[in-house]
Amino acid sequence: MQRYLRQLCQNPLESKELKRPSLADNTEYQSSASTLGTLSSPARERAAGEAELAEVTEETSVMADQQTLETYKTSRRIKVNRRIYKGKVKSKLDDVKFEHAHSILDEVDTTKSKYKGFYVMIWFSIAVTNLDFMVNHLLEHGLESDILATMGKDLTAVALTDLAMYLSMYFVVVVQKAICCGWITWHGSGWLVTSAYELAFTVFFLYLAQWKDFPWIGKIFLFLHSMVQLMKMHSYSFYNGYLWNIVEELNESRGLLKKSDTLSKEVVDHLNESVEFCQSELASQSTTTPFPGNLTWGNFFQFTMFPTVVYQIDYPRTPRIRPHYLFKKLAAVFGVIMLMIVVAQTTLYPIAMRAISLRSLPLAERLCHYPLLLLDTMPSFFLIYILDFYLIWDAILNAIAELTRFADRDFYGDWWNCTSWYEFSKLWNKPVHNFLLRHVYHSSLSAFQLNKQQATLLTFLLSSVIHELAMFVIFHKLRGYLLIFQMLQLPLIYLHKLPFMKDKDTLNNALFWAGIATGPSIMCTLYLTF
Repeated sequence: MQRYLRQLCQNPLESKELKRPSLADNTEYQSSASTLGTLSSPARERAAGEAELAEVTEETSVMADQQTLETYKTSRRIKVNRRIYKGKVKSKLDDVKFEHAHSILDEVDTTKSKYKGFYVMIWFSIAVTNLDFMVNHLLEHGLESDILATMGKDLTAVALTDLAMYLSMYFVVVVQKAICCGWITWHGSGWLVTSAYELAFTVFFLYLAQWKDFPWIGKIFLFLHSMVQLMKMHSYSFYNGYLWNIVEELNESRGLLKKSDTLSKEVVDHLNESVEFCQSELASQSTTTPFPGNLTWGNFFQFTMFPTVVYQIDYPRTPRIRPHYLFKKLAAVFGVIMLMIVVAQTTLYPIAMRAISLRSLPLAERLCHYPLLLLDTMPSFFLIYILDFYLIWDAILNAIAELTRFADRDFYGDWWNCTSWYEFSKLWNKPVHNFLLRHVYHSSLSAFQLNKQQATLLTFLLSSVIHELAMFVIFHKLRGYLLIFQMLQLPLIYLHKLPFMKDKDTLNNALFWAGIATGPSIMCTLYLTF
């Protein structure tokens, strides 16, 4: 009997062709025989059998419908990992939007501002100060520069290593091509192969830079670039992996709907909803290149050139390259690099040598010298920090965006007005924040079933570990200073939300700037001295 029920649940359409076991001697059905007392024994058995067969068929049909519905709901939840928002199914790909946008500093027309004189004054002050530093350095040391010498050491080897890293990125395209050909599936081995390769990629090139003994500037450049490439590979792979799951669900739903005559209305409605969602999800990704038509070498190459680490099939583009704008940004790149070299060589380098010389002293003496060392470091390091922001997030990223006609220039927000470290984490580096939002925060909510507080903690922890790893690349030390200080931002975030701090924007902004002015200098001097 149980074997018959299992067969019937597995395929209700074939129930008429199955030979059910005799029910004549089954005591479970003897009560029905009392209503058939006038029939002969063989007729009574046949009638009882037909009645019970109809009852069993109806019960098993309901069981099959329920089993199909529950199995499909489970499959839908696990494979696609959608997020439920306000009772409705919400796509995983609507958390990051790309649109035409200018960088904030490009939106300000300084020539028409009432404060245009202040902009001129700031840059003039920086230029005069650096001219003074440069002239004095030339008079004392000539053209010798330890910073330039370090930058030029093993330059060819570093460039070739960087090229090897870039070419290694294309392995993820091979994986997607294999899925497209049907050799593997994403939910089967595709995601596992990709994840293992990402780990191997990170470890190998981190070890290679250490083994080749590149200078610290070359090492940190390769490490930071490898992190950018890692994020690009991960976003490309898991974006397309999500769409492969959508395609699989669409095919599964359509296949089940072909048996709609045997399914309940609830199941059919559920399947139709799934088909509608999957079709909408796939169609909304691109109006010109439907998935999986985007899985080409050219599409991935284009993505690697764009100044973003979050993949999607189409991006907003500008109609043309503006030569004047591009020249302005390229001039800013080289000009700011020269300013940073001058500041580093004339002010920070001597202080760094002082800090290193303190290592031979007992701990108590180092602690006595540390406050003055920190105070001497703060002005120059603060200037380097601000110049570094302008160099990367305004000059370099906008120059790349102009060359590639990438229209979304929203690389940073007005972080200088921040009143909490939570705001700063969202506005300082928007490309990386968008990656963490989609592939760490929201993925941990859906894949690991974490709550928002746990997902936030995981996101901050991962970011802190990567920053600490960067300190290891530079200083060859695992001290955990940066990891601890960055994780301390979490209690500071809650501190800013307390009632007595909530509406004091000026005070909160002053505390924020105090952290910006002291934090980087504290990190640098701690790693150099202790």
